[in-house]
Amino acid sequence: MSAPDLPELLYEAVLMRDDEEGIVYQAGAFTTEAEAQKVLDTWRVEGRTEPMSINLVPLYRVVEEWQADR
Repeated sequence: MSAPDLPELLYEAVLMRDDEEGIVYQAGAFTTEAEAQKVLDTWRVEGRTEPMSINLVPLYRVVEEWQADR
C-alpha cells in the first residue's frame, strides 16, 4: 500500500498583529517560499515595521484529503 500524496503547500505572506496572536493582512499565496519572501522584503523596504510571517497553507482538492491529513 502506498503512502497518500502530500498536499501541495502554498506560501502566504502575512502581516501579524503586534502581539503576534493574529493576522492583520494576507498579501496572497505563492507557490514558492522565495516569492512570498519577496513580499516581506518589499514591505520592509517600504518601511513596514509590523511583525511579518510566511504561513504554510496546504492545498487540498477535496475535503476527504483534508480529513485524511488531520
